[in-house]
Amino acid sequence: MIKNIQEYYQCILDNLTGGLISVDLKGKVVYVNPMAGKILRTEPETCCHDKSYQEMFEGFPALMEVIKETIETGKCVRRAEISIMHANTPLIIGYSTMLVKNPEGTELGVTVIFQDISFTARK
Repeated sequence: MIKNIQEYYQCILDNLTGGLISVDLKGKVVYVNPMAGKILRTEPETCCHDKSYQEMFEGFPALMEVIKETIETGKCVRRAEISIMHANTPLIIGYSTMLVKNPEGTELGVTVIFQDISFTARK
């Protein structure tokens, strides 16, 4: 039996097999799931809230551009790819973006869902 629905939803996000980053319309990072940290190889303590996406992902300019464009245009992307560098190792990231809206339809922010597809892209 589920006692706390919010905790249940948090567990779903925390256990996704892909990375998930959510940013409000002012550019503040709202949520980064554990898999996003693994894919981007960032330490959990660097994935703290109250940071702007520019500050948090400054080492990943292509990812920053995806977030920026989604916030500015409101346009979502399905199944696109970007290349990012981590410690001189190129990673190919497959991603999709979506707008986060409340039940009234007001936009609250954007979310990027992604996976490291480097291995499958090299085949």
